[in-house]
Amino acid sequence: MELVLANGWNGNQWMFDSLNRFRRAIDEAAGDQPTCEHMVPPADVVEDKDAYHFYVEMPGLKDSSIDVHVEDDRLMVAAERKRLEWSQETGVHVAERNYGTIRRAFRLPLNGSRDGIRAAYTDGILEVTVEKRPESKPVKIQVN
Repeated sequence: MELVLANGWNGNQWMFDSLNRFRRAIDEAAGDQPTCEHMVPPADVVEDKDAYHFYVEMPGLKDSSIDVHVEDDRLMVAAERKRLEWSQETGVHVAERNYGTIRRAFRLPLNGSRDGIRAAYTDGILEVTVEKRPESKPVKIQVN
């Protein structure tokens, strides 16, 4: 059974994201290789009266390397973080940063407009704004 909130948002997405992060943390603590072949960046999704705002952490990228598109009612975010090339003489003492494919998908709310989606990348944070459809916004009706 799928939980769908009044605004059309799929409520189960939050729970599964949390469980997946918890499972990855346990695998990493046990020394196991991560089970996914790509990085899943942390994100915040907030709603105001006019739009949904998706904030995705993607530090160390050029805005031209980020791909944002809608596919099958899902907002898809992808990028590639390439490892720096060091010369043979360079000794690496600590290498903790992740490199490779970064991907994240979000189911769009039913009342979110598929037209006019905007994206901006500033200080390592990708912000994607999905406006609400005009018919889904509350309208004040004057009573005479």
